[in-house]
Amino acid sequence: MGGFGVPPLTRGVKFLGIATLIISIASRLGASGEDLAGRLAFVPELLKHLWLWQPLTYTFLNPEPFGLLISLAMLWMLGGSLEQRWGIRRFVTFYFLSGALAALATFVVGLVAPSVARHPYLGNWAVLSALVAAFAVQLPDAQIFMYFMPVQARWLLPISAGTTLLFMLMSGWQPYLPALFGLGAGILLAGGISPGHFWLRARVWWIDRRLRRSKLRVVRDIGTDDKQVRGSDKYLH
Repeated sequence: MGGFGVPPLTRGVKFLGIATLIISIASRLGASGEDLAGRLAFVPELLKHLWLWQPLTYTFLNPEPFGLLISLAMLWMLGGSLEQRWGIRRFVTFYFLSGALAALATFVVGLVAPSVARHPYLGNWAVLSALVAAFAVQLPDAQIFMYFMPVQARWLLPISAGTTLLFMLMSGWQPYLPALFGLGAGILLAGGISPGHFWLRARVWWIDRRLRRSKLRVVRDIGTDDKQVRGSDKYLH
């Protein structure tokens, strides 16, 4: 995918967008709306009291009109393309799982940072960060328009990470933790990082350590070109 096109309004995007719009508006309707927002927003310390639904519901709350419109537009532009590629089941699973992983990582930080533990998190910015990361991983050659400038999708990840870090430095780091963790969740869930690959590398490192501690001599395979031998040295047993 080398060009840019407006994606269709897919079923998963439509469902998530309508739910976000309705819940965000409802959260601003008087005392009952405030109670709804208080129950659905993610407050890390409340996980200790088994408010386990909050990591899945905070993404549907975006009480600021401009932020709501921007988030819905980004959901459509990024999510529509990914849902076309993945299908509705994988896309919706990615949406909820990336938001939950970002929330759980924030909860872990809150265990040592009381200001994070008490902070109410709301909005789907963590998921949008995950969608940005997934878009960069899955469609690196696609072109999007950022402030009327064409940008390859592969650059979305460093741009988004740099922007998030800039906000954290200038506006306080606590509110932007889920967005930062969302980038990592997006890379992981989109296949940019393979857990199996990390497990294999860890096993190779552990075996290598064991062999070196046993003082076995390392020799290269005879007849093998040095350029082809990386970490595959032969150990004498």
